[in-house]
Amino acid sequence: MIDTLQDVLETVIEMLCAELSCSESQLTDGKVHISVRSPKTHENPAHRHFDPHPGKIGIASLGRGGIVCVDEEHLDWAEEIFGPEPKTTRDELFMPERMGKMADLVRPEGLLLYGPFPRFAVSHSSLTHIESPAEYSVRVVGQEGADAIGQRAKWHNAIYKVPTETARPTMIAAIAERESEIAGVCGASADSPYMWQLGIDVAPEHRGRGIAPALTSAVAGAVLDEGKMPYYGTSASNIPSMRTALAAGFKPMWVEVLSRPENEQF
Repeated sequence: MIDTLQDVLETVIEMLCAELSCSESQLTDGKVHISVRSPKTHENPAHRHFDPHPGKIGIASLGRGGIVCVDEEHLDWAEEIFGPEPKTTRDELFMPERMGKMADLVRPEGLLLYGPFPRFAVSHSSLTHIESPAEYSVRVVGQEGADAIGQRAKWHNAIYKVPTETARPTMIAAIAERESEIAGVCGASADSPYMWQLGIDVAPEHRGRGIAPALTSAVAGAVLDEGKMPYYGTSASNIPSMRTALAAGFKPMWVEVLSRPENEQF
């Protein structure tokens, strides 16, 4: 159960250690470390179900130092660009100069870097219950109900893939409606056995009315009741999305950069 923020922190640390092939002490000692990805990292159940690919890169910080995780063939590059402290500190880790150099080096291999992404998470103790705004209703549905939601292109952040095309199916969704018209959807995908990620879409004509926080709060509560940790990611420039997370009681937990093959949808 994710009852407290300490439970959240422990879950996040376990995931990052699995994905970045590092130790808890390396994540939390305030220094920047470079690690070599274990070839068996995806076998760890704490690893999120993101597709593996050659040359995978992961960079993350809990706010206390950071980890740069690369495959063996990229180790020399990582050492040159980041290196241990004092060459790179936490506050320099995600600077455009370093990210740009790394992106330029891996682009000829068909890889793109995405991020940095601020990540938020919530526990039972920090969740804020938010009522749906006047004239709107919010209902929560399970996987079958989420799969039945139409116009997937319109709700591509909330329910972005059909179940047969992803290892991270949408397990729970909240639907905001007004007069039987869907105004917004928030979905939770099963990113791992322990962490479900929230995504949200509100139709443009219904934005600015408090629908997003109400949907986020409803889905997060349902995910917590399933014994999973709800987490929420956004781009570094999407301030409205961050406000939505904070309004529902989510707390900033970590920041990460991820690589993807250039022909793969993020």
